[in-house]
Amino acid sequence: MAPLPGSQLPLGDFPSHTYGCNGRDLLRNLAATLGLVLLAGFAALALLKSGLAGTPALLGNPDSTILATKARLASGTSPARIVWVGDSSCLINVDAPTLRSAGIETVNLGTLSYLGIDAFGLLAQRFCRDRSGLKVVLVVHPECLRLAQTSVEHREILETALGLSRPAWNLRRDSLAGMLGFEDLRTRWIDRSLPTPLSGSLGQRYGFTGNLQRELLETGGTLEETAHYDPRTTPGSADYRIAPRIQSECRRFRALLPREVSLRLILSPVPQSHALRRHETTVSEMSKSLTGWLEADEAQGSLPWILPDADFGTPTHLRPEAARRYTRQLAEGLLSRPEPIRSGSTWKTPAPAAPAPAVLNQRL
Repeated sequence: MAPLPGSQLPLGDFPSHTYGCNGRDLLRNLAATLGLVLLAGFAALALLKSGLAGTPALLGNPDSTILATKARLASGTSPARIVWVGDSSCLINVDAPTLRSAGIETVNLGTLSYLGIDAFGLLAQRFCRDRSGLKVVLVVHPECLRLAQTSVEHREILETALGLSRPAWNLRRDSLAGMLGFEDLRTRWIDRSLPTPLSGSLGQRYGFTGNLQRELLETGGTLEETAHYDPRTTPGSADYRIAPRIQSECRRFRALLPREVSLRLILSPVPQSHALRRHETTVSEMSKSLTGWLEADEAQGSLPWILPDADFGTPTHLRPEAARRYTRQLAEGLLSRPEPIRSGSTWKTPAPAAPAPAVLNQRL
């Protein structure tokens, strides 16, 4: 290639561009960026501690949405006289609209099995505040009772939603964004104003976390199962037992409630193909232990501990139509039992004739 006029070098020898960066400049830029991030983090923490950032919306995922909504229901002014608390089998299997259609004023405060029994008691305690003559029904699945430990994060989310003593501005600490307060600002500002899409079949049914919250409030706390149970593709053991943590959690649950509150216990059913041969005997023994620790009245009655596979979406959750059938059976079984009478530190159940339908709501 010929050189340009007046040039001493061929055209191909000219550099296309040059870099003006060296190691010192790179370190200076990184330090400036880190400094800005830390400064923004300190500003975020100061804003959170001041209380000016507002309260967390807790709508960033389905779990926190469920917990925040149940805290809202527990703190509301519902006329319900019967409150259901427990794990996700309570959340899904107890259909509040079916109970209301039978003339039973009720609210479903069922949440997630990641929480402990005593955490369910926090919701019951909140609902019982400034109310009298209430009846609490604890509904749990045997799967919940064998979990070795509970989720600290879910407990913290629930306590934050209830406005308890834990500092709400330090909700997340598992990342730099959490430690600097950015995650907490997101739960207060972005989650409140921007919809968060749900994934999978739950997303197909509810769409966004805002829709999920709205339907939970409208139904009185019941969530519909969206999966279909297939024993060939659903792993899991049915060798149920009571984890060591359960006894102390049951006693703390009872201690959270006023002594005059009537408490009953129900253990949720499992699919037929999932149940072991001695399932009913095992669950019956578990129920007796729990009722003693809870000082509760065992209200299982004629309710089944095993149901057909077709009724289930998962080993712990009933499909919507099956949940409505189970709830009707649940109401009939519970309401046909006489009101327990407290004697010392235990509940004793007399055996009068079944109450008339006109007083069902008063007899549970």
